[in-house]
Amino acid sequence: MSRNPKDEVGVMFRQGHSGTISRHIEGVVDGRKFRMFNFMFTVGSGKYQRVYPYTVFAFKFNGSFPHIYLNNRHNSYSINTGERIPIHSDFDKKFVLSAQRKYETEALEIFTPDVFAKVLDSGFSYDVELVKQEIIIFIDGVTNNFEKLEKEFNMAIALEDLLGEKLDRFKFEKIGDMSYDLR
Repeated sequence: MSRNPKDEVGVMFRQGHSGTISRHIEGVVDGRKFRMFNFMFTVGSGKYQRVYPYTVFAFKFNGSFPHIYLNNRHNSYSINTGERIPIHSDFDKKFVLSAQRKYETEALEIFTPDVFAKVLDSGFSYDVELVKQEIIIFIDGVTNNFEKLEKEFNMAIALEDLLGEKLDRFKFEKIGDMSYDLR
């Protein structure tokens, strides 16, 4: 089953051109809606063309939260969107946390110092996007090896476990007519 990236709400799905989604699987993990699929897009053309493939895990939550992006500084593609939020120096060396202007406080209520520490200690090295009650985890490359896929799935589950209770009960209020979506 193939889906259209334009149907997805995340900012990563609007990068480059010729985006495709394949091998889409949906289900429930520990009572939570879950999706897994491959996603790829292209930047440039001709000899300057580069394809960026990802394995993607997505979990649905009960709470509502603003659009937040956690960009791993050391993977193959970087997203620069929204307002960069200053964070703990060790974490800042590996990740950039972004949210729409005026929603920095909400982002820091989710990504607290204990979350930063656990993410660093676990060796987590993926991009994470929180959007429309979903957390989307982007893993560099298409994973075709079962052992590697199992390891990445376990890392995604660990992040879901770490943030699950908080994201299920998180209720944010939109600030006036300010957008909370990243562009």
